[in-house]
Amino acid sequence: MKIGIIGLPQTGKTTLFGALTRGTTQVSQSKTNLAAVGVADTDLDYLASVFKPKKTTPASVEFADVPGIPSGQENASRRNELLKDVKNVEALVEVFDAFTQVPSATNLRDQIENFELDLALVDLEIVEHRLERMKKEKMTPVLERERDLLSSAQSCLSGGKGLRSLGLSDEDKSLLTSYAFITLKPVMHVINITMTDETAARNLEAALTAADDQVDATAMVLDAKLEREIAELPAAEQLEFLQEFGLSGSVIDTFIGRAYQLLKLETFYTAGEDECKAWVIEAGTRARGAAGKIHTDIARGFIAAEVISLDDFRKADNSFKVAKEKGLLRIEGENYVVKNKEIAHFRFNVSR
Repeated sequence: MKIGIIGLPQTGKTTLFGALTRGTTQVSQSKTNLAAVGVADTDLDYLASVFKPKKTTPASVEFADVPGIPSGQENASRRNELLKDVKNVEALVEVFDAFTQVPSATNLRDQIENFELDLALVDLEIVEHRLERMKKEKMTPVLERERDLLSSAQSCLSGGKGLRSLGLSDEDKSLLTSYAFITLKPVMHVINITMTDETAARNLEAALTAADDQVDATAMVLDAKLEREIAELPAAEQLEFLQEFGLSGSVIDTFIGRAYQLLKLETFYTAGEDECKAWVIEAGTRARGAAGKIHTDIARGFIAAEVISLDDFRKADNSFKVAKEKGLLRIEGENYVVKNKEIAHFRFNVSR
């Protein structure tokens, strides 16, 4: 899963990227930076404490830090070029400057709307070109539905609104997947401030979230520069640094968790003495699909899944043997929907 970090120049995107990667990734100001970031997970830590494996592997989300995107019609060509790098991401983080001025919910809403307007124009150009071509095509029921959706999209985008505001069904979204519309992707609006008052920051965040009328959109307020400084400190010094600034903790793990939720992602685990690993799946993934996350051969030769919730595993004294004796370890077929925070092991036979 990949999330694109975008925004106007000098809003702190690359600083946020540095905080996410804890300063371990060399960055460029002129091209897109990529890095996979682990998801903090106390449940994985618990499993590791039980099995004491040779290796512990957290789930991860990939972030793409895109160079600053200029605004205005005169910069349309450069904007389109840069936005090619977010065509294949599943969600967006849009970063806005609130550190060179006193943060105001009204001013920030204006910034967000202006930036979204530039993105809407990019999508609008795609829609209009496609609708023009469709006039020459022989219509089928599927193409008629696609044309109707694009006509609705045209009206929405012409009004300066992102396609998220249409509240499309999953079925309708799937019809538009090939277009990779930017304003249809889930988005987190990140307000980059100079942190002086945590309570005021959370109040600003709540006001922006309440004012956001789009589906698949959320807001978060943070201090990217401060978060990067914290991330680059040795773990032993981080607590002292936070206390000095009167902060309750770093928000980077919260940010990653919010991004995880934005994509409607869930986690299942495989656990044993060799490795305890967290695997990322979309909510609603069935057992065969989850098996395919581990290896395509496991999905192809799928026989059954052995699953147990973490709560039941704890009730079974952290033992698969005890869990089986108590009937807590279940055998499920390929259509079973894997639940968030379950341990799953798959039986398979690749000769099938």
